Amino acid sequence: MNPSNKEKHFLVTEVEFNEEGEVIHCLLEAVLTNRSEPIDWAELKDENSWLQGWA
Repeated sequence: MNPSNKEKHFLVTEVEFNEEGEVIHCLLEAVLTNRSEPIDWAELKDENSWLQGWA
C-alpha cells in the first residue's frame, strides 16, 4: 500500500444501482482531504490495492 497525498482512509459516499440491482456508480471520499473520486466498485475487492478497516 502506497498512499498518495497522505490519503489512506476512504469512505464510500455514493452507490447507485440499476433495475437489476447491479452497482452502476460508486464514489469514494478521502477522509483527510474530502477529495471524491468515482471507482469501479469491484476494484475495492483487490487486496493488493485496498485494505478493509482502519489501520
